[in-house]
Amino acid sequence: MRNPLHNRRVRFSRRLTTHLLVRISFWSLLAVLIITTIGFVISYKHAKEALITALIEDTNQHLARESEHFRTVEQSATVLAERFLTRYQEFINDDRFQERFDRWYTETEPGVVRLQPEFYDGIRQGETWFENITVFAGPRTNAISDELKARVTIAQYVLNELAPAWLQKVKNTHISMPENIMLVYSETQPWGLVAAADLVITDYSVVQSTLMEYNPERKPGWTGLYYDLSADFWTITYQHPVDYQGQHLMNASYDIALSDIIDRVIQYQSDSDKRMLFNTKGQLIASPETLSESYQQRGVLDIDKLSNPEYKAIYQLIEAHGADTDHFVLRNALPGELLIGQKISGLNWWHVTLYPYSQVQLQALQGPLRISLATIGLLIFILLIVYWLVSRHVSRPLRQLANMAMMIGEKNYADVISSKHLQEHVRSEVGLLVRSFRTMASRLLAHQQNLEKLVADRTAQLAAANEALEQMAHLDGLTGLRNRRAFDKDMARLSAHPHDTNTTLLLGDLDKFKPFNDNYGHQAGDEALKNVAKCLANFEQVRVYRYGGEEIAVLADVADYTAAKQLAEAMCKAVFDLNIAHKHCEHKRLTISFGVHLVVNDSSIEANIQAVDKQLYEAKKAGGNCVR
Repeated sequence: MRNPLHNRRVRFSRRLTTHLLVRISFWSLLAVLIITTIGFVISYKHAKEALITALIEDTNQHLARESEHFRTVEQSATVLAERFLTRYQEFINDDRFQERFDRWYTETEPGVVRLQPEFYDGIRQGETWFENITVFAGPRTNAISDELKARVTIAQYVLNELAPAWLQKVKNTHISMPENIMLVYSETQPWGLVAAADLVITDYSVVQSTLMEYNPERKPGWTGLYYDLSADFWTITYQHPVDYQGQHLMNASYDIALSDIIDRVIQYQSDSDKRMLFNTKGQLIASPETLSESYQQRGVLDIDKLSNPEYKAIYQLIEAHGADTDHFVLRNALPGELLIGQKISGLNWWHVTLYPYSQVQLQALQGPLRISLATIGLLIFILLIVYWLVSRHVSRPLRQLANMAMMIGEKNYADVISSKHLQEHVRSEVGLLVRSFRTMASRLLAHQQNLEKLVADRTAQLAAANEALEQMAHLDGLTGLRNRRAFDKDMARLSAHPHDTNTTLLLGDLDKFKPFNDNYGHQAGDEALKNVAKCLANFEQVRVYRYGGEEIAVLADVADYTAAKQLAEAMCKAVFDLNIAHKHCEHKRLTISFGVHLVVNDSSIEANIQAVDKQLYEAKKAGGNCVR
């Protein structure tokens, strides 16, 4: 029968703890919801707008610095163009420049002229040191005139003078001419030496855009993104056409690699946003996306040429919202994205940032979350007090009782009996359970000890039987020597330890033993084998095996042939001294012959046995009772 007092205490405890925990949880949760709601309503909208404003201001500051870099490139192109025009007017009629062209330039393919490679590697001509310059003069309809020769040579001098100062700002500096000529200054790429012989630079949109028929207003400008097939990288180019007396002389131009633009403009802030540049001609300037090889042959990347429809959608948004402003913000115009468009002053480019709108919302929630966390912290503090009270008066005794039950489950009966977790004088139902557990543990411990003793006895008997079986499996029943199985096992062990090279293998065979058996009988033969085995087993530092029939194998712990030979000879003599009569051999007594071989551990077992067997054969061939 259940104790009525016990039932009352359980019901009272359950009712009290449940009521207390429910009330505390309810009011704590209500307080958290109220404070969180108030904080969210007040701060979420403000935080979100402040975050977007901060993103715009941060990007504007960065773009202001970077636009200055691009303007510096434009100014450098102006300097290069003006310096060339000045030198051209001064030296165009100087025959020395034509003569230098004829000496410095070589026809490498039919109709193709290139500057000699020494001008890229470094060469001194007069008082001028040329380095990192290559020139490609590709196929053209007309021969190179004296004016063009002088113009190219003058451009080479100007490029060599000014280009080194701009290496830290641009990928390379070059001068292109409408006559399919390109002069390039680059520390990393000898472009003029590797350009394809059939390349016509004016067929491509980059240089083509500077020709008078395509650019009648003669305006300098930046190209869109394109792939330079000869230099093998994505780039944009700034070109400044130079005309003189109605003639298009050259273009001062610079390349900026896409990787540099990405590092400086596209990926300067974080990995979560995507940034890209467009010009107002509907061309992609830069993007973090890795463009496939199929784009490399297309020239400048117009929006309509790109397979990714996102670029076209973004440019349409630029046209729709950027006409009369320098920046705009669109939420979810592209699903799930916050789009910020910002015009780069002076370049007429649009910088577009796609920021996951969900991240903006999450960041804007940080303020309300701080309030929630503070409230949750208060709730945790209150619940900790409740936990402490419940743990002290309810949970701890039950937990200790569970530990005792676990020890019984793990068969730690002795620990249960001696446990100090709960004393038997505890005045509760827990104390009754403790006493019951300890009584049960005492009985189980006694049974366990009896069972362990029985198991130990049976285990010892089994071990003895296994040991006897092991001996029977590795000992020869007639001679008492180790048998062939033991020999193979020990040889395998030697092969498994290739650094142990101090073992010699002796293989012996009783001479004329078949005539012995035939004339004296197999029983006499068995007795003879026993005597020989006993004799050889008495030698120290050896392991003797009955290899098979009348063959005896010996593994000796000796490391050289001299000691091994002496051991084998001593064994031969010991068998000889047994004086076992054998009238059917020349020695008139039973003898043994040995082959000797130092074990080669990194060879196979078969190779070692074959080697010693060969030596034994030589000993038998020599008449027996000897060692080879």
